[in-house]
Amino acid sequence: MYKKMVVSDEMRQPLSWSAPDFSLDPFDLVVFPGGHEKGVRQIIDSPIVHKLMVDYFPKTKKPGKKVVGAVCHGVMVLSESKDANGVSVIRDCNTTALPARFEQVAYWGTRAFLSDYYKTYGHGSEDVEAAVKKVLANPAQFKASLNPGAFIVEDEQYNYISARYPGDAEPFAEEIIKLFNSFRRIV
Repeated sequence: MYKKMVVSDEMRQPLSWSAPDFSLDPFDLVVFPGGHEKGVRQIIDSPIVHKLMVDYFPKTKKPGKKVVGAVCHGVMVLSESKDANGVSVIRDCNTTALPARFEQVAYWGTRAFLSDYYKTYGHGSEDVEAAVKKVLANPAQFKASLNPGAFIVEDEQYNYISARYPGDAEPFAEEIIKLFNSFRRIV
């Protein structure tokens, strides 16, 4: 399958999300995988991506069939995607993201030899959990688990699934597949 993919037109001539005529409308799924590397800021802070998500995210409202998924810092793309009134697209959603304790343990446990590698915005910056919670209608919408076992959150109003960190990637992907399969069921 990989060999077939790498010779496809889509792989050889990918679309540019920063092109003026780019739209997410043709896509049924948008996933933001996140990561703590400083390069992820180009997506988290992008006014272009914010505009795309302000347009796309409402289309995930149930019973719609468009889906958004986000893991770890990827949730910050959504928390930072705000409408003209400054309201985040996930304001009314249940969500998770990288828990502050996970981020702090990684940062403080490696700071002596990796500096601020585990802080996307550098030493002293806000934790992902705090950044996400402050845009929610109620901080209780942020669901967290410090158990390293699989943990994902599926919102009740939107086809939106979130996860905390790479350890949740497999159940996150499985839940997205289940959601898409449910669209094909005859009720």
